[in-house]
Amino acid sequence: MSSAMTAALRQTVNIGRMQGTAIRRCMTSVRNNNTITKSSSFIPATNANWTRAQHTTAAAAAAAVNTTTTTTMRPHPESSSSSSFLTTPKTAQMEIDHFRSIPWVAKHLSKPHLVITQADSRKPKPGHCDVLFSQTLNSPETISAYITTVDGSEEGLITETLAFLTLGNKLNGWPGVCHGGMVMAMMDDLTGQLFTQNKKLKRMQNLPLMTAYLNTTFVKPVRTPCTIMIRCRITKVEGRKYWSEAAIIVEDQTTGEEVELARCDSLFVMLKSNL
Repeated sequence: MSSAMTAALRQTVNIGRMQGTAIRRCMTSVRNNNTITKSSSFIPATNANWTRAQHTTAAAAAAAVNTTTTTTMRPHPESSSSSSFLTTPKTAQMEIDHFRSIPWVAKHLSKPHLVITQADSRKPKPGHCDVLFSQTLNSPETISAYITTVDGSEEGLITETLAFLTLGNKLNGWPGVCHGGMVMAMMDDLTGQLFTQNKKLKRMQNLPLMTAYLNTTFVKPVRTPCTIMIRCRITKVEGRKYWSEAAIIVEDQTTGEEVELARCDSLFVMLKSNL
């Protein structure tokens, strides 16, 4: 064998040994990376970089959440003039003054012989009576104010009443729209207030009345927050049966005209005795 061939053979053997050593080192590295250990020195550099990136991403996400949740609530234009009005509980005079500060409502409240009172259902009573409107729906976000008016010069049975309510956005079904069930409940409650006014003046028997039916037509959405007027009147009486109708009205802020949003006709029946 020539010296050149011998040198080539040795070089081939050396290359093989070097390849074998490299393969063993790679296998050892794989085993070390797959071994769970408490020592942080065994974490590969790429894993450490990934961990740092993960922490950076989490911090950025937390900052984004904090930025998103700091939303400024816009005050209701009709109630922002008096911060004290939003305190609870409110006196009847505070609610009346609130409505007098709203121009289109003030026009209705300036009529002669008008008797203005806080709605009777806003006053707490024994046995959890009227708790829905006196407590559950008595807040700045639900119904912040509720008054009723009647013509004090009317003799005999009082057949008509006007009410004014300021509504918040926690009455909503759809965003910015008062729930249809609440629309019905407010008209139903005002009809009851008309009966209460007559009972206080001893113009009808002091016995409970129950709703037999309340047929409602929804004309347009009741947008919140807003102030609404409800007009209610008794249309017919037969014995213990009282028929009535009611409508929810708002002022169109563009035209200044009053617009009907919902109406109902109903039948109330007077019970033969107290509950």
